[in-house]
Amino acid sequence: MIEARRVFAATLAAGLARRFGGDKLSQQFGGGSVLGAALAPLDGFDWLERGVVVQAGRDVPGMRIVNPAPERGMGHSLALAARAAEEARADFLLVTLGDMPRLRAASLGRLLQACPDRDDALAALVVRGGPPGPPAVFGKSWFRQLGLEGGDTGARDVLRDPANSPVLVDLPADEAADIDTPADLRRLRND
Repeated sequence: MIEARRVFAATLAAGLARRFGGDKLSQQFGGGSVLGAALAPLDGFDWLERGVVVQAGRDVPGMRIVNPAPERGMGHSLALAARAAEEARADFLLVTLGDMPRLRAASLGRLLQACPDRDDALAALVVRGGPPGPPAVFGKSWFRQLGLEGGDTGARDVLRDPANSPVLVDLPADEAADIDTPADLRRLRND
């Protein structure tokens, strides 16, 4: 188990939303915005620091990490988050996504509980039978490698490599839903 006060919590929210056709994070969801709903589960923890990786011009609560080149993909946003965690001298980096508005704090708590207290720790939430992905926790020995990642895969290869021994924690399917298209948003609003 790891304590939140040793974790830099980063939310990746700098995507171009090409499949959505516009700014999906500002869309109405649950009495606020998609991004607001995705950030809400992080509020109940006492993080070392917290940051949101965004495109220039987006206002967000808390520490803003500006991604000057969002066209470089999720890996570039992840690299910025890893560098911020390293600068904050965090022991761990938690990565969440700004387009997952159904995630619950309890699932993040289970992830922190399951994560080994080691520099090379890897832990991810996973829907039964599916591949591991964010939300995920990385021990500080991963920060340098993540700081070099690029493209649109982010840390997918790191999390899916069995040699890295990631700890996998079940995530209810309804919490794993992300918003890529307007149809996704309509479906999640109606569920």
